[in-house]
Formats: sequence, C-alpha cells, structure tokens
Amino acid sequence: MKNPPALRRHTISIVQRGQIVQRVIVDGWTSDEVAAAFDVPKRLVEVWVADYRRYGMASLREDAGQTVAAELIQLTLLRPVRAVVRRVLIGLRGSLPTESLPQPLPLRHSNKDTPR
Repeated sequence: MKNPPALRRHTISIVQRGQIVQRVIVDGWTSDEVAAAFDVPKRLVEVWVADYRRYGMASLREDAGQTVAAELIQLTLLRPVRAVVRRVLIGLRGSLPTESLPQPLPLRHSNKDTPR
C-alpha cells in the first residue's frame, strides 16, 4: 500500500465542501458522520466548518485552512510584530506637523433675511 488513506490527497470540489459544511451546521450531523459519508478525515471537516463559521461563503473557495504551524507563527510572531509597528506608526503620526483645517466661509445674507 503506497499511500495510506489518511495521507491520500482528497479532491473535494467547492460544491462538495459546501455540502459537508451544510450537513454539520444545518442538518446537525456530527463531524464523524460527515467524514465517513464523504470519505475525508474528521479533522479536515472540522477545519472547513470552523473556516465557514469564521469567513462565510468565501471560505469554500480557499484551501483547507492554515496548518497548526502557520497559526502558531501568526499568533506568536506576526501579531506582536504588527502591533508594535502599529504603535510606532501611530506615534509618528502624532508627532508630524498637521495642516490647519480650512476655515468655513461666512454665509451670505440675502435681502430676505432681514426682519420685517
């Protein structure tokens, strides 16, 4: 046996992925039942359902979601770096000279505005 079933790449279309998500969210199937019915790993079903709950219909077009390693890198490295850069940019924005706001033009008074 060259490729065990768990390592084999499953070709699931967008429509099938939508059906999988629908079975879990709408029809109330468990992840185990859906995985057995569509012959996909349970973990993949759970990832698709979580992505759908997070991103909606757009998640059906994307690949199976991030790996655990990619999520760990994002949480431990990218988010803190992004937060530091954001704070620096906000600080720089406050120190830059600002242009004065344009002053509103005075309203013209017409002859009809006078008291009678």
